[in-house]
Amino acid sequence: MSEFNDSEVKQVADQIECYLKSHPKAADSIEGITKWWLPGRGIETSSVIVQQALNYLGSKSIVKCTTNLSGNKVYSSYKAKAEYQAK
Repeated sequence: MSEFNDSEVKQVADQIECYLKSHPKAADSIEGITKWWLPGRGIETSSVIVQQALNYLGSKSIVKCTTNLSGNKVYSSYKAKAEYQAK
């Protein structure tokens, strides 16, 4: 699925992108994003919606997923701080 029509997924994706613009070096798991990043922005949602939002952002080359040494998936920004500040 390349585009999401679901407004909740799009809203969550927008908030994750805004979080990363404010915190360009941030990196976290789906659980961390769901429990820490989004509630601070007034968003309470499920990890399923967060996963869909991250998949969407990944398809747009906004978010990348890496696996840490413990085998956990960690999501972070593709963009460097300077790229966000230039906009």
